[in-house]
Amino acid sequence: MRIDGAGGCFDNRIYEINNKSAWNLLLLTVNEMGVTVDSRDDENGILECHNDKKVMRFSAQAMDEETTQVFADVHGKRIQVYNWKPQDKEVNLFYDLFENKLREYRAFILCPSCKAKISSLVKFCPECGVPVK
Repeated sequence: MRIDGAGGCFDNRIYEINNKSAWNLLLLTVNEMGVTVDSRDDENGILECHNDKKVMRFSAQAMDEETTQVFADVHGKRIQVYNWKPQDKEVNLFYDLFENKLREYRAFILCPSCKAKISSLVKFCPECGVPVK
């Protein structure tokens, strides 16, 4: 559900991924965005950060063991009463990066034996030959 306002944008999406993995992907995504982290609450899955003009809050909340809801709330540091310009640049960037990382996460696994990064579709590790799955 996306809510666009005069000074910001709020969006939340549901993903079929466990909460711990979603939180790790969220941290990698925000790091790639190049923003300054103000506070990080690993226990509750909340990350607050900012750039020159915007204040941001990102969160990953478990819905069940394999489903996580990811929130992005971005708004200006100063309230804007009249602004017709879309304020969703950072939210769009966050979800684009997050979903790319999620696709990559699902495409690869670590070999249980040698820990090599391998395709999730293989039956045997191409590095050490151990059966996978």
